[in-house]
Amino acid sequence: MKKIFITLICAGYCLLSSFTGNAQKYDINVNLIGSTDSVAYLAHYFDGRIFADDTTRLENGKGLFAKNKLLDEGIYVIYLPSQKYFDLLIGKDQEFSITADPLNFIETIQISGSKESVAFHEFQKFMKSQNENSKKLQEAYAANKDNEKEKKKYQEAYKQADIDVRAYIQKLNQEYTNGSFVSKFAQLTLAPKVPDFSLEIPESTPDRDQKINKKSYLYNKAHYFDYVDFTDERFLRTPILKNKLEFFYEKILVQSPDTIVKEATALIEKSRTDEVFYQYLVQYSLNYAVKSKIMGMDAAFVHLAKKYYLSGEANWADSTLLANIRERVIKLQYNLIGMKAQDLKMETPEGEFVSLHEIDAPFTILYFWEPDCGHCKTITPKLKTEILDKYKQKGVKVFAVCTQNEKKEWENFIADKNLFDFINCYDPHYQTNFRIYYDVFSTPIIYLLDKDKKIIAKRLDVETLKTFLDHELEIKKN
Repeated sequence: MKKIFITLICAGYCLLSSFTGNAQKYDINVNLIGSTDSVAYLAHYFDGRIFADDTTRLENGKGLFAKNKLLDEGIYVIYLPSQKYFDLLIGKDQEFSITADPLNFIETIQISGSKESVAFHEFQKFMKSQNENSKKLQEAYAANKDNEKEKKKYQEAYKQADIDVRAYIQKLNQEYTNGSFVSKFAQLTLAPKVPDFSLEIPESTPDRDQKINKKSYLYNKAHYFDYVDFTDERFLRTPILKNKLEFFYEKILVQSPDTIVKEATALIEKSRTDEVFYQYLVQYSLNYAVKSKIMGMDAAFVHLAKKYYLSGEANWADSTLLANIRERVIKLQYNLIGMKAQDLKMETPEGEFVSLHEIDAPFTILYFWEPDCGHCKTITPKLKTEILDKYKQKGVKVFAVCTQNEKKEWENFIADKNLFDFINCYDPHYQTNFRIYYDVFSTPIIYLLDKDKKIIAKRLDVETLKTFLDHELEIKKN
């Protein structure tokens, strides 16, 4: 058995609850033949990790997991300190025994007393053999990639393997009904079977391949979660759901805030009748938007935060979490990509006032900086020499906001670095609320605005700013 390192998390996850129905118990005897470990752990999967539920002392490999309650159904792990482990489905029958050799769990496991657990183990063995066969087919296909006849043979073998897997799972569906999880879990391993749309689009159709690919993509997206019941918490306690969510969000969905919000909301609403699943999907979607490195994805965070947290629907969130989310929304909601930038009327070194919205330019660089900031001392001269000096003939202007009120130091820096081509201004009395409107709590910060002062990009470095300018100017030219 391959050894891996897994961190056991002994504290209960905040989402988990225990619905036990009638007062019953679980009683799982284990006999791990030849094991030298003195202890074994029983844990369940959740969110890509495992959480400990019970522990037992082992004497000559024998131990007992038992408590006067039922375990929540799902996929569990029996885990040894020697880094050996095996997966186990725990369903309705929770008084059973297991015998296995830790050197080869899958081939040696014998379970008595739980029909569902036996079926799950048999499914594991079947899938292991299918994966081994698939690997051989891949190797053979690669070795015969120049032989069309052989390639076709292996392609047919791939198709047959998929047919065999689906037939096996269909048989499980017929044998295990009445809410059994074993067949539902088996289905969870399946990918959508996308129809061959080339059969319905005539050869003469313009851009035929593109239309076929689009139909295939849309079908796959629409049916990706066909085998997930978002009102059944048992799917949360599997090692598969987190991976499917990650693939769906990262690889299938277009990485735009509108798409993420739309698809995330659709999934969340499917789970609304199950409190635990609902909470998990709301948290997952919000965290995805927070962690995304895609510029503009903060718009998805703002939308989801307002819809589910600040609206009062997230009844699991404590006051500290809500306060943090509310603060972040306030800082982001006025400077989202595509929004018209908030106007700033600020004072120049000469004591006159200038308005951001009155700047007549095809592109305006809105730059927040301060003269005593070490990073600003590097970026500010580069902004002049590498950006403004090269792009001002194309109408680009820099609206440079000094975020501090030390006028003398600011004026000296302007003169020293010859920044007179910037539109230099500041807000000595902090009347414009620029820190909130533009999330300015560190410097430097660069925004790029179009002729109507809509935000094209934000929080740029000089090189990325140059890339955006070149791209936007090329679009304007064409």
